[in-house]
Amino acid sequence: MSSSVTHYSIPEEMEEGSVVANLAGDLGVDVKTLIRRKMRLEIIANKKYLDVNKETGELYIVERIDRETLCPAKTSSTCYLKMEAIIENPKRIFYIELEIMDINDNAPHFRRDAIDLDISEATQAGEHFSVNNAVDPDVGSNSVKTYMLSESDYFTIEIQTGRDGSKFADIILKNALDRETQAVHNLILTAIDGGVPSRSGTASIIVRVLDTNDNAPTFDKENYNLNIIENSPIGSLVVQLNVTDLDEGSNGEIVYAYSLYTSEKTQEAFYLNPNTGEITVKGTLNYEDNKMYDMEVIATDRGTNALTGQCKLTIHVDDMNDNHPKISIKSFHSPVKENIELETVIAVVSVSDHDSGDNGVVDLRIPENIPFKLKKSSENYFELVVSEPLDREKVPEYDITFTVTDRGSPPLSDNETMTLELLDVNDNVPQFPQSFYTIRLMENNSPGALISALTALDPDLHENQYLVYFILEKEIANTSMSMLFSINPENGNLYALKTFDYEIEKEFLFHIEARDSGVPPLSSNVTVHIIIVDQNDNKPVIVSPWRAHGSVVEEKIPRSTDKGSLVAKVIALDTDSPQNSRISYQFLQVSDATLFSLDQYNGEIRTMRMFSYRDSRHQQMVVVAKDNGEPALSATVTIKLSTIETAVKAYSDMTEVPLEYDIFSDINLYLLIGLGSVSFLLLITILVTIVLKCQKPNYSKTAPPCRNSVISSERNSTIADSTLVSNDAYWYSMFLAETRKGKLVVRQPVPKGSRYIVSSLPRSTCGTDTSDSAASTLQLLDVNDNVPQFPQSFYTIRVPENNAPGALLSSLTAIDPDLHENQYLVYFILEKEIVNTSMSMLFSINPENGNLYALKTFDYEIEKEFLFHIEARDSGVPPLSSNVTIHIIIVDQNDNKPVIVSPWRAHGSVVEEKIPRSTDKGSLVAKVIALDTDSPQNSRISYQFLQVSDATLFSLDQYNGEIRTMRMFSYRDSRHQQMVVVAKDNGEPALSATVTIKLSTIETAVKAYSDMTEVPLEYDIFSDINLYLLIGLGSVSFLLLITILVTIVLKCQKPNYSKTAPPCRNSVISSERNSTIADSTLVSNDAYWYSMFLAETRKGKLVVRQPVPKGSRYFVSSLPRSTMSETSGSAPSTLQSPDLQEYGCNFSTMDSEGGSELRERRKRVKHSSSHQ
Repeated sequence: MSSSVTHYSIPEEMEEGSVVANLAGDLGVDVKTLIRRKMRLEIIANKKYLDVNKETGELYIVERIDRETLCPAKTSSTCYLKMEAIIENPKRIFYIELEIMDINDNAPHFRRDAIDLDISEATQAGEHFSVNNAVDPDVGSNSVKTYMLSESDYFTIEIQTGRDGSKFADIILKNALDRETQAVHNLILTAIDGGVPSRSGTASIIVRVLDTNDNAPTFDKENYNLNIIENSPIGSLVVQLNVTDLDEGSNGEIVYAYSLYTSEKTQEAFYLNPNTGEITVKGTLNYEDNKMYDMEVIATDRGTNALTGQCKLTIHVDDMNDNHPKISIKSFHSPVKENIELETVIAVVSVSDHDSGDNGVVDLRIPENIPFKLKKSSENYFELVVSEPLDREKVPEYDITFTVTDRGSPPLSDNETMTLELLDVNDNVPQFPQSFYTIRLMENNSPGALISALTALDPDLHENQYLVYFILEKEIANTSMSMLFSINPENGNLYALKTFDYEIEKEFLFHIEARDSGVPPLSSNVTVHIIIVDQNDNKPVIVSPWRAHGSVVEEKIPRSTDKGSLVAKVIALDTDSPQNSRISYQFLQVSDATLFSLDQYNGEIRTMRMFSYRDSRHQQMVVVAKDNGEPALSATVTIKLSTIETAVKAYSDMTEVPLEYDIFSDINLYLLIGLGSVSFLLLITILVTIVLKCQKPNYSKTAPPCRNSVISSERNSTIADSTLVSNDAYWYSMFLAETRKGKLVVRQPVPKGSRYIVSSLPRSTCGTDTSDSAASTLQLLDVNDNVPQFPQSFYTIRVPENNAPGALLSSLTAIDPDLHENQYLVYFILEKEIVNTSMSMLFSINPENGNLYALKTFDYEIEKEFLFHIEARDSGVPPLSSNVTIHIIIVDQNDNKPVIVSPWRAHGSVVEEKIPRSTDKGSLVAKVIALDTDSPQNSRISYQFLQVSDATLFSLDQYNGEIRTMRMFSYRDSRHQQMVVVAKDNGEPALSATVTIKLSTIETAVKAYSDMTEVPLEYDIFSDINLYLLIGLGSVSFLLLITILVTIVLKCQKPNYSKTAPPCRNSVISSERNSTIADSTLVSNDAYWYSMFLAETRKGKLVVRQPVPKGSRYFVSSLPRSTMSETSGSAPSTLQSPDLQEYGCNFSTMDSEGGSELRERRKRVKHSSSHQ
């Protein structure tokens, strides 16, 4: 606490915000600590005119200061505003006095606008008359400086100066008055202050001339000293003035009034009765505001020429205990931490009392039931310190009441209550309202949709209460939860980041953590169970009956089928939830509604009655499978049903209804088709034989008899590589040696990394000795001009599903022929998103060696392949790069076993079926359908009986799962049959599923009897038309066989050569294909040979005229011209087409030059042909 006082002075009426001084600098306080040390300004006993800018330390004006309001008393020319500047840590108090300097902001004014002045006409010249002086609230030179009187022949003024320095004017009579000449004189008195610029005020003086009155009133005392207690009641008598006037009548009647010396404040405090001279209390007397009052009273008679007398009074105000003590909180620390140490100062309090004596002595106290106490630090200053440990959880805040009491009689007191808040330490864990949340989310949601708001509560305060929410990482199928869901860290709103499909993902289970911002932070987590709610977004798929083409299914049923027999069974699957995937079946269209019934639950189509002769052989029905969703989705299947005749028919009436059946049955149609086909083949065979026999060979007489063929190939030739240039020529192609200049010039680009050793011989010794030769090495520096190259432009990598995360998939290495840093390669994956998943989330590549790794486990049933790019970039300047396409194929493993979808199983794996006991052989009993989600190779299903009660009664198709009867039921067969069917996939190892079918036979109302009394039940379905068709088919087939044998015999005969035919044109064409007709009869021998090749004998070449069949081989023999007489010197060569060796054609050719030579060659050709 500083005892020195800092003085400042400012003019009054400064603008708000005006800077008075740099208080921090004058006090020697660092500006940067003002906020931390909580600097503030306390103005003593006045409102807050000024404040301190805590950022700059400047003292500035908050409210305009009016000196006249602040210091209304003009007893002193100075006006001070006292303040205290208080700072904390450590606490210091600075005393400041601000002097408010006056400015000329007030104009002089008179208390009365009109002054009445009565002057006896007997008054002598030079007499002075007092008038009301002008009042100016300003002080010093700005107060009233002089007066001016309007022009008058009788009056002038004389300016007087009072004891307090105030100016007033006396009216002086210059000449004797003559009432009869002028009874009233109107004068204007002007008061002018000394300010710059000066201000003025005026008053009218009315002078009335009276008759003479020569006795003035006289007071008992000239000076009165009086005492009065402060706060005396209004109207209390202070003094009774006694005045004596010897005049009589109106000149002796006295009127009392305050003189001009009496201040307005005094006149407001005391009332002077103008008639009686009693002075009473008019206003409130406060010892602390004014301890003494001075006044001057003038007594004026009522005579014609009124005379006056005056006296002075001094009234002293005695103090009493009327001021309550005051409390001022100088410093108060709130809030504080609950773990604050004992004896820590919480607040600094000052007390004061404006009374004097014992009335001004005060005591301060606080309640006793709080953990605080008071310690006196200095005069009238107390410190509030912590006396006991604090606990915010028990009491979050304290209302501390400071009570101050003086020692007057009676004592007065005051109190002030301050609230102390306790800061929390982070000792409470965030709590969720529930420990487990189950949230239902509709599938096909939009990404970014709000799922739920998960809000935790923390009873701590402020930063200990601010919670941050985040998802605890957990991987499902190698997918991070943060890739599927997102939570707002501020409010706990949970959002979906992708669209979910119930058929793929049905639920998620993860944890959300709420962590506060305390130090150290505390956290808790909650389990969130996301359930994907199914929508009816998948329509039923009909899996049975199997449809080969479109949606039409053809079924056959014996026409003698009994009532209630199973015709077909429609099975539809729906991948939606069980509620939505419940299938019901209905007829959308049926050709005869009285003949068939459809079970709406299992899709079984059964006969409602037996077929009659009136029923059409072809029935059609359209079945719709509708799911249970809202709105419902459906699929349809069209079934075309054909009835077939059986060997035994049931008759509803044997005596009257004739046996009718359709003569042209299916077997007739098949016989007609077979007869037509064989007839057509017979006709074609005859036509081809005729054409071949009618053709004659057309030999060309001008064709050269033999043409030696030399065929050379440029492939796999090494001549060019070995004989391109000599060694010296290559050296000279690269460099040019300029011997005269001693330089080596590079003629063309040099291969990178090459090194050449150059030897030079001095000219003087070039002919004698080579020992002085100088060898130097020419080394070429590398530049980055080669792009990294991968060995392949496209990589296909097969990855088995269910791989381990981090598994090495492949090593992708590029090659850069540059050197050093131009050769150092960096590999990385070019980003590409698949279903909002970045490739870098699925795969990783080692940037140094190009090793490619899988970051997650792949499932073939979800992801079958990936296509992306990998880039290799060198470290040259500028860098060069290239990329390669990677095709990752997920290879299926047999990890899904078959699921049996038909027959439908309500409970467990046992299926109950019913079939009429009169069912015919080959009737459909049931159809087992299993599905496998693996690849087509692994999901190929085969069906087998694992167990069957009677193996002779039922058969199972291993490919389509159909169970049919192998014979009719007999009386020996049990009414209840049981079979266990296993559906096995094609994987390695194979997985399987089984279904148990319990079959019950039921009796029908109508039975077919094999033995009737009179009419036999059998009839011969092999009618006469069938016999005729079989005879025709056999006859045509026999003719076709004879024709083929004749053709073979004709082709096996030896050819009869014409004498004019060329001697060397035998061509043997052999074929390895199944067909022999087209290969053997395509073209004649010579024509085919010339259509393929052209022999140029002079040039020794064989020219190919048209494309040669791939894989063909041709043997070409050439005879030298000098050895025409013998064939031993012929040179055979093989002409082979580069592809499959399917054909072999041998050509024997010889050169000829004359008739004898030609005949000799023909003999040799014949001999050669017979050998071939």
